[in-house]
Amino acid sequence: MRKFVTVFLSLAFVLTFVSFAKAEVKIGVVDLYRVLNESEEGKKAVSELQSMLDSRQKTLEEKQKKIQTLREEYEKKKSVLSEEARKSKEEEIERLGRDLQRTAADYQVELQKKQNEITQSMLKEIRQIINEFAQKEGYNLILEKAEQLIIFNTSNIDITDKIISLFNQRTSTQKGKK
Repeated sequence: MRKFVTVFLSLAFVLTFVSFAKAEVKIGVVDLYRVLNESEEGKKAVSELQSMLDSRQKTLEEKQKKIQTLREEYEKKKSVLSEEARKSKEEEIERLGRDLQRTAADYQVELQKKQNEITQSMLKEIRQIINEFAQKEGYNLILEKAEQLIIFNTSNIDITDKIISLFNQRTSTQKGKK
């Protein structure tokens, strides 16, 4: 809500100022979600995260299989085991189960952290590109296309495709320099 009020007041200020100054207002809209997901760097990041997720998922499945095997062995031998051996096996299965849950939670946090790092790094570069583009092209205002913020805009003020293209160019030239 605060974001909406801020953007609305900014837009109202710009429009009021423009009506007094009789100057041309150039407004653009950019969909950062699309830039993040449709750019080459974004696709690469999604692939990297998916690979990381698949690797972690495989490890969790192996641990789950080990627990299941131990549980099945325990159920088969439960009647012939001593009370102490039964208790020991039950504790081992419970410990492995807790370890699996802890590992899954750790992996979730690790993936979320990695995703946030990648997203923040990309957003920093994208914002820099937007600022440079706005100055070069003479934009007075560029708004982020957000679901609750912008209800309608014409396609002629949507600069998302241009920003994706500029971002792709910049990231490909940076890779060439490395």
